[in-house]
Amino acid sequence: MTDEKTVHTSWIWLDRIPDQAINYYADFYRVIHVGHLGGLWSLRISVDSNFAAWLNGAYIGSGQYSDFPDDRTFSTIDLTPLIQQGQNELAIQVYYCGVDNSSYIPGGAGLWYELDKDGEVVVRSDSQTMSRLSKQYTSETTTRMTPQRGFTFHYAALPGPTWQMPEHVCDEAWTAPQVITCNQQPRPRPVKMLDTSESVAGVVVAQGLLQRGSSKNVSVQMQRDFLSARHPWELFENQSPTSKLVSGSVTLVSDRLEGSDGFYLVYDLGREVCGFLNLCLSASDSCVIDTSVGEHLDDLRVRSSVGGRCFASRYVACEGKQSFTHWHHRYAGRYIQVHITGLRGELRLERVGLVAAKYSVEEVGRFESPDSLANNVWRTSIQTLRLCMYEHYEDCPWREQALYANDMRNQMLSGFYVFGDHNFPRASLELLRKSIGIDGYTTLCAPMRSAYTIPGFTMAWLLSVCDYYLFGGDDGYIHQVLPDIKRMMGCFQSTLVNDALPCPRGDGYWHFYDWASGLDGSDPAEANGLNLVEGIRFDAPLNALWLMAVRAVGKVSEYIGDHTYAAECRSLVENSAAAIHNLFFDNAEGCYRTYVGDSASPHFAELTQALMLLTGTGDKALSNSLRQRLISGDHLLVTTTLSQSLYKYEAVLQDPALGPAVWSAIMDRWSPMLLKGASSFWETEQGGWDFHHAGSLCHGWSAIPAYFFGAYGLGIKPIEPGYRRVLVNPVFDLEHLRGCIPTPMGEIALQLNREGERWSLQISHPEGIDVVVDPERISVVSAETLDRGHDQTQATQA
Repeated sequence: MTDEKTVHTSWIWLDRIPDQAINYYADFYRVIHVGHLGGLWSLRISVDSNFAAWLNGAYIGSGQYSDFPDDRTFSTIDLTPLIQQGQNELAIQVYYCGVDNSSYIPGGAGLWYELDKDGEVVVRSDSQTMSRLSKQYTSETTTRMTPQRGFTFHYAALPGPTWQMPEHVCDEAWTAPQVITCNQQPRPRPVKMLDTSESVAGVVVAQGLLQRGSSKNVSVQMQRDFLSARHPWELFENQSPTSKLVSGSVTLVSDRLEGSDGFYLVYDLGREVCGFLNLCLSASDSCVIDTSVGEHLDDLRVRSSVGGRCFASRYVACEGKQSFTHWHHRYAGRYIQVHITGLRGELRLERVGLVAAKYSVEEVGRFESPDSLANNVWRTSIQTLRLCMYEHYEDCPWREQALYANDMRNQMLSGFYVFGDHNFPRASLELLRKSIGIDGYTTLCAPMRSAYTIPGFTMAWLLSVCDYYLFGGDDGYIHQVLPDIKRMMGCFQSTLVNDALPCPRGDGYWHFYDWASGLDGSDPAEANGLNLVEGIRFDAPLNALWLMAVRAVGKVSEYIGDHTYAAECRSLVENSAAAIHNLFFDNAEGCYRTYVGDSASPHFAELTQALMLLTGTGDKALSNSLRQRLISGDHLLVTTTLSQSLYKYEAVLQDPALGPAVWSAIMDRWSPMLLKGASSFWETEQGGWDFHHAGSLCHGWSAIPAYFFGAYGLGIKPIEPGYRRVLVNPVFDLEHLRGCIPTPMGEIALQLNREGERWSLQISHPEGIDVVVDPERISVVSAETLDRGHDQTQATQA
């Protein structure tokens, strides 16, 4: 048996591609001889940038984890059901992006794999693996999708057997790969591979003829093609005026082109889906099929090109039956538009859709109220969360697929009330932790090589670490990350001026707080340096977020027994709270300015007031006044958008009596999206028309109702790490509620019934959880610890 401690598996790559080549598709092929079946077989694989793999012609998996070049990870795929005695063919297609984007840092192109049987490596990536540049994908010259993502694709199908089968091995294009000198051995990926077992087919909802424009960019071409609608029976074979096209295949023939350049079809998937483009078709001759996936039909077509973003790719069909899935990029949307040109003869489209990509996570949380619309808000929040978690949390699956700390916090808090998985949030926290710079700030996204950071988002990351500990009780992770947190805090503390935190200066700092007027970092006064006090810029939102982070870190330090650092944090909060209040409070308006400075324009925002309330810097009278102004819609204050509603409603709910008002506010903002047919919640309330027509209709930060419904509807909040003590304090004005939430120790299930001004509570929970209630508001009818059978225990009355 080989000594695994001394033998390293080699990285390999094509031998004829320049080192600086980008956007390349490479095929790798290996014949594996198996003498005896039995045992457990697996494939460990790591690449830069992505892969798809087949064994004996059957697809077995795809998807490289979003890691860092100096810390590669491998995926493990179970081969046991497919391995066969005798000859086996392993085929791996590797896509190398090679250019920076919001979730990828280029390393050197390469493939690393090991075939394992019962813990012993029997085959490694080496010079015996055959390799070639893909004959079907166009490499290097396609269009960039968005700055946050990779490239579009151009694929030309070839007749005959697929390249993954042994018939192609005799092709002279196959050569031995170059073996890369590299001692880096990848580690296991920290989260599960994506589930691709569900395939979602589209239904044709619009069709017609097209006249082609002159652009060479496929996305622009699709956007500008002239479209002329036709009835189904005018276009498709075997359709009559009485037929209703519901689903299934459609057949197009060139005889019905009427002198136009081609056909167009719009497919509806029925809901927002994220996954891999899938086509099944047969053609009598070659033709060009351009596809674009989008979230809406606001332009009466899919927006394939918007603001320089390109969402269309090209598939060139060959003669015969063919099935194609593009495994190297995920697409998201509800609609797929197809433009078919160059058709001679007949084309039968059997299937146009997406192979859904899912991170498999158990949905434990439940929320059941007498309000059916509210129940739908809960379910849609969960669907939004699922659509924004893959290798890591993502802001939106359509446009960016990037991990931002601010978005992540909303997603984490909401997910804690739905999913029983704490591994996924930890992995996302880790990606951002690895991006911390010498100034103490995380980069814009992770993994990403960016010249920019959003200072306030670093504070959101710190708060998220503390949230993770409160909800999960993971002592080991806190001990691991606390040295980095202390270093970050030391960086910030060293820059304090009169106990307030100045904004870091330089072109790399984007002082963004919200997509609202004066808060998105694009204000001309800020750019010209007018918001300065003696040459130094101070922002209230950044100071408030920093103060909240210091307080949260102090509490965590106390929990793990680091009392010295906890005391330092308390002292820092005490010294800075008064200074920050005095710096930003405007006596004339009775609220806090967002910015200060001799030339600063007066700016007052709901977000500013909410964040200052959450620091606890004001007295009781001021706090009550600000909460009333937040919930009443004060016209002086710039309104908070969906993205930062977490802070607004948390601040208002410091007064539980305002719970019914917050409930109404949430329903008034989120339910209109449902009434407009949303299957996931939008980036902003303007939907696809925002951001110069590039607004996304699925955005992770907008799933935040799931958090509020669990934390304030069911009223369940951990008050000691890992749910050792739990507060039950519902504040929304509903007749009755039922639900449950996950904890590291098991589920907490409860039923609440309103009896006048009081609630009656029935609750069951795992042993080891101390439930705290307010006896003035809640009567505990029954409390059951699940690990003791039917032993009745009394909840603690606060």
